[in-house]
Amino acid sequence: MQLCKQSCSCGKMSSRHVSDKMSLILPWIFMLSREVPKDSPEAKQPLHGPNQWPSEDLVPRFRATVTEYFDAVTAVGHKLLRLLALSLNLPAHFFEQYFTRPMLALRPLHYTAQVSAPSQGVFGAGAHSDYGMLTILATDEVPGLQVHLGGSWHEVQPIPGTFIINLGDMLERWTNGLFKSTLHRVVNTSGQERYSIPFFFEPNFDTEVECLPCCVSKERPAAYPPTTAGEYLLAKYAATHAGYDINKKANMAHGDAV
Repeated sequence: MQLCKQSCSCGKMSSRHVSDKMSLILPWIFMLSREVPKDSPEAKQPLHGPNQWPSEDLVPRFRATVTEYFDAVTAVGHKLLRLLALSLNLPAHFFEQYFTRPMLALRPLHYTAQVSAPSQGVFGAGAHSDYGMLTILATDEVPGLQVHLGGSWHEVQPIPGTFIINLGDMLERWTNGLFKSTLHRVVNTSGQERYSIPFFFEPNFDTEVECLPCCVSKERPAAYPPTTAGEYLLAKYAATHAGYDINKKANMAHGDAV
């Protein structure tokens, strides 16, 4: 699937986590990012710009409804940042300075009813961790998401009225491995359609991501070189998405399927 740098798009997801022995039952997706006006200086950065919304006549109140949800889940993300800071014995608002112009993306997914066959390499989504900071996931009541813990895969049972929170690779990097990114996959065992709405919550594009001093010691030296949030995400996309070319300002993708 191709996603324009300055738009939302709809279509089949690209098979990012596919080897020669694996096939994915690709879901349909619709992706939106934080709205950035086309004439804003911020729109000159990769992964920033205005969305392409369906017409009001075609989908009444779609933009208003999605924007309301987008804003609400963004507020949840900021609350999670405070919890992360406190867990690291940092001031509660420590991470807020890096999320004044966050990279945000909402990616509704529709998985088909086709049953997965892990022994044959057939998955809804192959095993992966998300690239960024946090993924705030809303899902329906159909199971399918699995996480890898203690050397084996475990079903994540949907609980109505709750979010599932995945930790991303960037958070693992920032905390020098103290927090581990969530290895997960999607396996359809029910034969039912499944709907999933991940929200990717990432720092400002130019945020410096370096192992935090509180997570580094003589016994635990920094395991990752410094980078920036934007550079890190762009490098990940270029390495894993065929045809990605930031110089053409095209073929944007954000995060992973969950």
